Amino acid sequence: MHATGYTCAQTTGPHVSALDALSQRGIYLKHYDPTGTRYGIPTYPYRWAPAGLLTRRQLRAKGLRPGGQPVHAQILWRDGARVAYLYREADAKPKRTATPAQHAAIAKALKARRTCSSCGRTKSYYIPRSLGECLDCAEASGALS
Repeated sequence: MHATGYTCAQTTGPHVSALDALSQRGIYLKHYDPTGTRYGIPTYPYRWAPAGLLTRRQLRAKGLRPGGQPVHAQILWRDGARVAYLYREADAKPKRTATPAQHAAIAKALKARRTCSSCGRTKSYYIPRSLGECLDCAEASGALS
């Protein structure tokens, strides 16, 4: 377990040849640590993640999810104030789809959010929680004044 709270399956990450070349020329790269010695997990600067390592959002765009795999690396930017964890695309699993029963439950819940508790009519908009009733009923009771 590392300081980030995640278990890392590998101790060294893939190197990025362009960043390695800069390091060899003596240029200090604050957030480039492919071995994980400085940050406890392989770390890369913003937009420099090696091929095959993706963030959750990138996985989701490809129809994938981490699927229980550990964090393999991270990206740091804004002086370490921002972090994005990286997962192996090869180890990712397909996104799960909702069952018909789950779709029905969601539809029922969304309909309940549009149904007025005072008049019982279903509206085309969500009932404001601050009012607890549709706008017509709230206006009639003087709650909108």
